[in-house]
Amino acid sequence: MTMDGEHSIRLRLLGNVEVELDGSVLALGHRQQRLLAALAVLGPKPRRFLGELLWPDRTAERAMGSLRTTVFNISRQVPGAVGTRGNNIALAEAVTVDLHELRDSLHRAADATAPVTEDPWFLSPDGAQLLPGWYDGWVMAEQDRLRTLYVNAVEHLARLSLEHRDFYRAHVLADNVRALDPLRESAVRVSIEADLGLGNNAPALQTFRSFCSTMADELGAPPSAQITELMGYMRSA
Repeated sequence: MTMDGEHSIRLRLLGNVEVELDGSVLALGHRQQRLLAALAVLGPKPRRFLGELLWPDRTAERAMGSLRTTVFNISRQVPGAVGTRGNNIALAEAVTVDLHELRDSLHRAADATAPVTEDPWFLSPDGAQLLPGWYDGWVMAEQDRLRTLYVNAVEHLARLSLEHRDFYRAHVLADNVRALDPLRESAVRVSIEADLGLGNNAPALQTFRSFCSTMADELGAPPSAQITELMGYMRSA
């Protein structure tokens, strides 16, 4: 509990759902987890919207009953975690959410004008996995948005590192992007340029050939002339 008497509440959505109250991890039911996750991902929403979202196979009356019960259980198990704003239900402002922290970090990375001197916690693609194994439409839409934000921000950092001749870090960051988006040619180019900067011609050629194979298998198309020209004479090696 904080000095002002409020509970410290942390919600983790990157990986399995986990709720921490004053430093202790709580065992919450699936309904409570889903409601907290929906509020963290979507923000404040009307009661009826949440009822239809989380219990789509029930009548409106039964869905609203399930919502009321779930809100009551959360209020009992995690005091201060949720509140109301008019007809909306929302997470309390005091709740910290790892997803929100990741979004903020990625936005800052995307706006960076200099390469990072230390690798931030979020650069591992494993740390950007939102609610893996959840297949609700609203979750999958946010997974896609987060993946796009991640690959854009981390590739930007990789390109900054390349421009400052930090070829090793550029290569690592480009590979992190490629782990989430193997067909992202711009990240492949950074990886190849970094290898060439390090004098690793053979790995650069292998990356190029592997990408050509992936493009043929997945899209039935060759890579762009830009990346082909990058390899130059090495293509026939």
